[in-house]
Formats: sequence, C-alpha cells, structure tokens
Amino acid sequence: MPGLIDQLEDEDATARILAAQWLAKLGSDAKDALPKLVEAALRDSNQDVSAAAGAAIHTLDLTAARDVVSGYLPALWDPAPEIRRKACVVLGSLGPVAKPAVPSLITMLDDTDDLVRERAVGALGSIGIPQAEIVAAVTHALHDPAAIVRYRAAAQFAFHIPVSAMSVPALLELRDDKEKSIASLAEVALEHAGRNERQDVSHLVALLERPGEKDYALQQLAQLGPKAADAAPVLISVLKDSLALNRYLAAEALRAIGPAAEEAVPELIVALHDPDPIVTESAAEALEAIGTPDALKALEPLRREKTS
Repeated sequence: MPGLIDQLEDEDATARILAAQWLAKLGSDAKDALPKLVEAALRDSNQDVSAAAGAAIHTLDLTAARDVVSGYLPALWDPAPEIRRKACVVLGSLGPVAKPAVPSLITMLDDTDDLVRERAVGALGSIGIPQAEIVAAVTHALHDPAAIVRYRAAAQFAFHIPVSAMSVPALLELRDDKEKSIASLAEVALEHAGRNERQDVSHLVALLERPGEKDYALQQLAQLGPKAADAAPVLISVLKDSLALNRYLAAEALRAIGPAAEEAVPELIVALHDPDPIVTESAAEALEAIGTPDALKALEPLRREKTS
C-alpha cells in the first residue's frame, strides 16, 4: 500500500495511472490513499491520471467523490477548451456519484468545441442517472453536426443507457448516417430497444450476486426506472450492503422505481440514518419519489432541519 501511494507521485504518468487502478481494486483497504487520490484527481496535469484517480475515489468515499465534483464544476466554464474537456472526463470517471453535475454537463452539449461536447456525452452516459434527463440529453446529441459527437451518443445507447421511445426516431435516422460506424451503432442500439425488459431485470438481479458486477447491475437497474420494480426486494437488501457505493446505488434505483417500490419504505427510513451522508440524501430522495404517507412523514424532521 505505501508503495502504491508513493507511486501516485511518480514522474511517469503511466505509473500514476496504474497505481490509481490498483488502489481501486483494493477497495476499502485503500482508504489511506484517499487524500493522495483526491489530490491526483483535482491537480494532476494528466487527464488520464485524474480520471483513474476519480474512478478509484468513487468506490472508496462518496463524500470525497462529491468534493471532486465540486472542484471540477467551475472548470466546465473555463475559457480553455482543454480544461473543459478534462472536467467532463473526470466527472464521468466518478460515475453515478457525480449526479449533481448532470445539469451542468447537459449545458456542455452546446459548447463550441466538438471534443467538449463529445466528452460531455461520454460523462453523461457514465453517470447514467437521473435516467430521464440523461436520455433526453444524449438523444439531443444524436443530432449533433460533429460526427465524433454523434458516434459517442449512439455508443451510449448501444452499450450504456436504455433506449427509450424518445430516442428511437433519432436512432432510426442515424441508420442512414454517412459515417458507417455511427449507422452500425444505431442499429445495435435499436436492437437493444426491442429486448424483453423483464428478462433484463432478471439478468441484472442475478449479476448482483457477483461482487465485481454489483455496482454495474445497480446502475443499470436505476436507469430502468419503474420497469425495474421486480428488483425492489433485492434492492432493499442491498441497502444494508457494507459498501456505501452499493447502498447509494440501491437507493437511487428505488428512487427511480418510484411508487412501485412502496415495500422499500421501512428500510429507506432506516437509511435516513446511514453513516454516509450521500446515502442518506439519496434515501430521502427515494422516499420523496415513492410518496406514501409513511415515506413523507419520515421526511418531516429533515425538512424542519433545513428550514431552521
């Protein structure tokens, strides 16, 4: 561990990237590396090093990940396009924990720089939630005049985010795109649009039993929204997971399911006292989305705290 922490300051960027990636694999055992990882995410001159550090941070400490989000949001408005590009990449590396950055990243889809728009699309796909806003924004990017942006947007629907009725017309148009690679991605995305969503949910629930796939499965369930209602019982159990990231994602998935996740209310009320404040925040949003009398009543003390 000390060697990997020291390696985060190596002169060679590849060595720094590898150190961050190994620390990410160590999970909670890498907690001592958190200050150096945050420093690398915020200050390293190499975009790929910062992104690797961000990817490690979001599995270790949700609050630290949100601190990195706060650190990069102003950079989205920097006059230098390379700074704006890096901000998009690092925000995307934080995954769903960077949800507060979504409104700002959506505005980047009107940036004058093609690469900023392309990286903003990638970041939105990596964050993935809230699903409705992400899908609308990436659908908009399917019409971008730059091929590199259309390619990245089509790739999000082909491999990362669900295809909705809103995005189908634009994807149908892209089948005739002059760039064959974009047309191929549009075809793949449209094939996914016809899949049996109940089977998808069943498959994702099965993935929750695999430690290395759990966060991916939880994020995908959160993107399915009410269609993932069959997964609610399993998501309730994940609210007690030892990893804060998984508890956060479970709460986000239940929030996206909404009223159909009514059976989760008792455990979400317990989650209002989670030791991680980001999980608590997400549990409160889930209770608000479910909206039963018990759920709303449990939120009253929090509302009083905010107004006092």
